[in-house]
Amino acid sequence: MARFLEIVVAVLLVALLGLVVGLALPKTRSISHSTETNRPLNVVFDMLNGFQRFNDWNTMRLLDPNVKFTLSGPASGVGARLEFTSTNPRVGSGSWELIESVPGEKIVYRVIDNAIGKNKTMRFTFERAGRTQRNVRITQRYRVDYGWNLIGRYAGMYVASNAGKRVELGLRLLSNALAGVPRVDYTIYEHPLQVVEVPAMNALMVDVTAPLADDGVAISMTNQLAWMDRVISASGFAKDGPLRIVTIDRSSEAYTFTMLLPVRAADAPEGSSRAASIAELPVLSATIVGDGNQITLTQTAPLRAANTKWVGPAPGLQRIRDMLRAWAIVRGFPVDAGQGFDDYNIDIPNMLSPEAEFQAYLPLKADEAK
Repeated sequence: MARFLEIVVAVLLVALLGLVVGLALPKTRSISHSTETNRPLNVVFDMLNGFQRFNDWNTMRLLDPNVKFTLSGPASGVGARLEFTSTNPRVGSGSWELIESVPGEKIVYRVIDNAIGKNKTMRFTFERAGRTQRNVRITQRYRVDYGWNLIGRYAGMYVASNAGKRVELGLRLLSNALAGVPRVDYTIYEHPLQVVEVPAMNALMVDVTAPLADDGVAISMTNQLAWMDRVISASGFAKDGPLRIVTIDRSSEAYTFTMLLPVRAADAPEGSSRAASIAELPVLSATIVGDGNQITLTQTAPLRAANTKWVGPAPGLQRIRDMLRAWAIVRGFPVDAGQGFDDYNIDIPNMLSPEAEFQAYLPLKADEAK
């Protein structure tokens, strides 16, 4: 009997000690890690201000590749919400909701999941860094409240090794994702950036490689347009829109591209060179005249593309397409590997003018574009 009483007393003392220690432990825990990037602050903010690139800065998909996501609310900003469901107990089910968004300063998510604790938040803050203050330091901070849940308070002792490790890995994922975004701040660009449907098109086509020196590009384009004019005249065609230049490659010495000029039958209505699908395009037959004429008649497929206007010299189009790429990547659009194309709303001799106007396009992958 005495032995039994000793055991009971020992258990009570251990329980009392556990209670005292539990009450002494913090009722809230937080953990934070930081990373640094040389991408523009506004671009970093956009990457995190919604769920378009969630899997690029959150480890949930790594824990369970089959986790199911449901989005609701706006695409970005306060009110954007993601619900998740997983059969993996390390993920479970719950939601993330964006509850605070201050451009260039902070983003705060409310987190609900199966882990012990309540009032969980994930906060991202941003500050200038580096010698020239051109870098951005991103700090991610996780906070959880255990209240009077003593088991939770004990669990809080492992926040650094559990949630903290996930935060640290998530920031590495984010750094890698940002490294794939062109280093250009599209948020300060004066013309709208958008996703558009580019119709199928009947067009005359020729591939060109031109030297960059001595107006080689303009001369080559002018010569090929002369060949296109001969085909148009011999075939009974009419021009039906601006010249399109599809960039293939650009080196320090040469520019390789494809020229596309929309055409229609001369007696067909304006705009009939375009349709929603190739099957809906009018059937044309071209007469290729002249020795050495490399012009062919083609039909381009419809596609989806990121698009904006550019006013300025034609060489600036490369940076505009980089800007479109950054804008599309941050929003989760699957970008095609090609360099894009441009519609010239000016004559070739004026393409270096500060007032020259173009429409720039960056194709999106047809099977995944959204």
